[in-house]
Amino acid sequence: MEEKYRARFRVKVAKSLDLPESVANFIVGGTDVTISAQKPTNKISDSKWLVLDAKDFPSLECARNYGEKLKVACELVSACLKLGIDSGRDIATGGFGKLVKDQIKDDYGIVFRNSIHGLDVFPDDSNIRFCSSSAQGTLKFSGKAFMEELSRIFQSVDSASQETKDIALLLNYALMRPDPIGKLVFAFSAVEMMGQNEKWSKSQKQMIESLAKYVLEQDVGTHSEREEIYDSIQKGLHKLSLRQGVLRLLTNLGLSDKKKYWDSLYSERSTLIHGLAPRPGVDYSGFASRSFNFCGHILLRIIAKEIPSINNFIDCYYPLED
Repeated sequence: MEEKYRARFRVKVAKSLDLPESVANFIVGGTDVTISAQKPTNKISDSKWLVLDAKDFPSLECARNYGEKLKVACELVSACLKLGIDSGRDIATGGFGKLVKDQIKDDYGIVFRNSIHGLDVFPDDSNIRFCSSSAQGTLKFSGKAFMEELSRIFQSVDSASQETKDIALLLNYALMRPDPIGKLVFAFSAVEMMGQNEKWSKSQKQMIESLAKYVLEQDVGTHSEREEIYDSIQKGLHKLSLRQGVLRLLTNLGLSDKKKYWDSLYSERSTLIHGLAPRPGVDYSGFASRSFNFCGHILLRIIAKEIPSINNFIDCYYPLED
């Protein structure tokens, strides 16, 4: 009998899916996928650890390629729907030692695999079992919406650049933070990181070079002092500042009218982060929500340049204030 291979993707979510069953089936990219609670006896809605399983691949490579696309699609959908997913680093979070596993296999024919947080690809076998732990969740999210959008976005994963994958990862990391301040810190940082991809124009580079040369031509100070200033201009202005990068990014995304709004939110963020706040008893959830929505709006607009269907989620899940 020809050996078949399996892709198993185990993730942690910030909000449990509101599915009452223990296993749900759906089609992703023409392949049957099951989604289940990590512990088989639990309902999906009672678990924050979920397992997505796809089987019957003809080779390990096919299983891995599909699994990697499924992983990216899950991260994109989660970011779009503001779910929050931790897809792990494809390493084990629990399991038995080799001696124990070998003994169980010899005695009972059961093959124990370590439970991987992330993607695991292996020859499929009905005797395979996994070690598991459990966690309880209270917030619920639409499982139907997650499965439907995962099937749609999976078709666009091949066009996703590394930048798009990085944005999805950062947004999900922020969504997984339990406190509102943690969410906004990582969201702001993600936007600033994207802003640093902006570059000086050709004419701006020429002006910087002219300014640096002008310093060398002056009679003020010593030659050594002028060289230090020259080097400082050349090195200090080799890229846009964090703020300049973000403002340029907003312009390129058609959000020029939101520059003052960014400055206002960032000023409040700086006050909060740099020690003047937070103050005991103060509720920062409103500010965190406004900030996260704006940052998410910006980041999804960047992704939408590669995957236009992402535009369908932006105003719904990351609305901007008037």
